[in-house]
Amino acid sequence: MFPTKHKLSLPYTLHKKKGKQYVSVNIPHHLRHFYGEPQLKRSTGTNDKAVASERVAEKYREIIKVLENWETQLDPFVEGIRDILQHEGADVNEWYRSGQIKLVVRGDKTAAARMTGSGITVDVEGKLATLVENWSGKTYLELAGMVTGLGYSLPQALLSGLSQNDQSAIMKATKPVGIPPSVIGKAYQTDPQLAEAMFKNAPATTQHVKLQTAKTLMPTFSKWAERYKVDKATKDSADVRHKREKSCAMFLKVCGDFPLNEYDKVHMIDMARYMDDDENGKQWAHKTIKNYVSYTKQAFDYAEVTRNELGKIILNTHPFHNLKLGEFGAPAKPYISFNSNELHSIFAQVLPPLDRLLLAILVTTGMRLDEASLMTWGRVIKHEGTLCFALVDQINGDNQEQVLVKNTGSKRFIPIPEVIKPLLGNFGVGRIFSHRIDKEGKSEAAASDALMPYIRRVCAHPQKVLHSFRHTFIDLTREMDITDVETRKFITGHSFGDEGGEYGSGPSMGKRLAILNGLKHPWLA
Repeated sequence: MFPTKHKLSLPYTLHKKKGKQYVSVNIPHHLRHFYGEPQLKRSTGTNDKAVASERVAEKYREIIKVLENWETQLDPFVEGIRDILQHEGADVNEWYRSGQIKLVVRGDKTAAARMTGSGITVDVEGKLATLVENWSGKTYLELAGMVTGLGYSLPQALLSGLSQNDQSAIMKATKPVGIPPSVIGKAYQTDPQLAEAMFKNAPATTQHVKLQTAKTLMPTFSKWAERYKVDKATKDSADVRHKREKSCAMFLKVCGDFPLNEYDKVHMIDMARYMDDDENGKQWAHKTIKNYVSYTKQAFDYAEVTRNELGKIILNTHPFHNLKLGEFGAPAKPYISFNSNELHSIFAQVLPPLDRLLLAILVTTGMRLDEASLMTWGRVIKHEGTLCFALVDQINGDNQEQVLVKNTGSKRFIPIPEVIKPLLGNFGVGRIFSHRIDKEGKSEAAASDALMPYIRRVCAHPQKVLHSFRHTFIDLTREMDITDVETRKFITGHSFGDEGGEYGSGPSMGKRLAILNGLKHPWLA
């Protein structure tokens, strides 16, 4: 047996988890079948980063020792052909899990194509079909046949670690016959048995040919939309998943279900026109129409960068590029900030303590209504020595329940201004506010129902709503002539956000708190 070609010289990271500093190394792909996780970690036993740094070398050596031990357990023959089979799409690690390697071979690489000279496609009952073969190898002989059957040379050195019988069998089975495929093809047409005898390079497991008609390779929109939503679900928030669902459903309702390549611009225009004046006489907002169209277009965009089962891009071009929909939908009506008199009147009302607290959070931090109404006591923490609302997934080194915010840039720490600390009262557990959470995980609608009456008792203007507090906050920062725009954007969630939780690189909590405490709120006195 001979050593594998893989060398272990791997980078590491030092990070904190549950109060301890850990050394982590990404496990090379060819070793991941030994372990259920993508990383191998070792605790330094300390929270002190300086002390942990002194222990890194020791912990790194421990990890490398484990990986090197796994290396000794690899099959040298399989590792010698790993790159070839992986390049062709095989999961080589399956050898270690189940004792075999499977490979789907298509088109002109199939044994049938080379034996018949038929090329990538054949005529099946008047329809073009693509040759598809399912190969598998459970022995060294079958694996060698797969490699040579694909047109690769088998490295001679791989045979040295095998038994004499295996060496002889592989040498005999994979020896090139020196007969052009065209000759074999002609022989196949007249004498299939002779052709198969001539074609020694083809593994015995490749003779089961499956045909897939070209018609089946272009999915309908309904089928594609389901895959699109599933593939995107892991990266989408609940809100985005809901919007994708509604947009695709609207497109199907208005335009019908056809193969993706049968739609054209008029279909999307039909959807926009329907939303401009739907069956109930409702005119949707221009922004809403744009959002529905955008999420539907993204389904087609995804088809442009996704391969089908034959390895071909599903949709070369989709028809909705450069689509102009400016004429559809009601124009947007901007929110209007509250003036000083209105703010005094709102907070002069007799308000339940929690309602007063929520309104105060909106006007003093610029937080979005849903962000504030979903706030939990567990997210009221000290960060960099400052009491904050933590709108991040990672708090004090621990992964918490994923925060529901508009986008990644909205994941941030917001220092709690001094003016509202008395309103917090005694800290509790769970959610601070009790507004009902809907199926998308949001409580904005219920919070709005509860709080809007306080606004309407003061002003009836339709563009003065709860979101106006956020605009009011931004106006107050402008009136202070704050030149530190970056810090202001971090506070409001209009920046890149504190994506790394406590390891974020945004402005310090001290800078953020200084701006918040600098704003005057006489209506809260």
